[in-house]
Amino acid sequence: MKSVCLLALVALTLSARAKPVFTENFESGKIDPAKWDQRVEGTATIAVEKVKGAKGKYALHVHYPDMAARSYAFIVATHLPDSVRTHFFGRAYMKVTPTLGMTHNPLLFAGGPGWPLSKFEEIGTYRGTWMPSYQENKSPAGHGRGEITYHAEQGPPLDRWFLLEWEFNDNPATISFWVDGQPVASMMNGEKAETVKFAWPKGSQNVNDIVGGFVEFGFGARVWGAPPKGFDVYYDNIAIGTKRIGPK
Repeated sequence: MKSVCLLALVALTLSARAKPVFTENFESGKIDPAKWDQRVEGTATIAVEKVKGAKGKYALHVHYPDMAARSYAFIVATHLPDSVRTHFFGRAYMKVTPTLGMTHNPLLFAGGPGWPLSKFEEIGTYRGTWMPSYQENKSPAGHGRGEITYHAEQGPPLDRWFLLEWEFNDNPATISFWVDGQPVASMMNGEKAETVKFAWPKGSQNVNDIVGGFVEFGFGARVWGAPPKGFDVYYDNIAIGTKRIGPK
């Protein structure tokens, strides 16, 4: 009877984790143009390379040079199904070098078309800690452009591979995320919250459809400022789905 119950529990757990609608393990050894747009500005670079410790032979490598300004390097998926248009879960294995720096460093986003001039939810870092945020970069400066940011007490593990999972929602607009299976809490209104919420314009009660649908999904690195030392970010085994995906 115990074995039957255990099997039933395993089956229930597996059924609760839906098959991803989008996956990328980079084992082709290159950035697949059928899946990804490359958006690169300045001196940052992005490429698929052989990487020791990755889940397979290859991983995505983003390099940001010393003192680089006005630079970014991202791959962006733009052809995803409607099932993840307003709410989705994601997973990626990541490695970040210790020189990431104290500036605002966007790492992954999902939002409307045309990034970086779009509306999107983002997970990045600031002063070495995680920073989930909503970014409104679509409007002209002075006509509604802005951001809502929250700050966690800890940052990404450095110089080792870790599992980052996230949940983005646009109805209502929220972000939740996990590192190695543990929820990451951010400060919201003076209290710790594992799910941060966004209303736009700031101070309004408008919390639904502020992004306008998740059309693009991007992974890479950007810096607002010029870091004294360069850094590297690696991604592997990216997956997106309608339910939490978990490790692989």
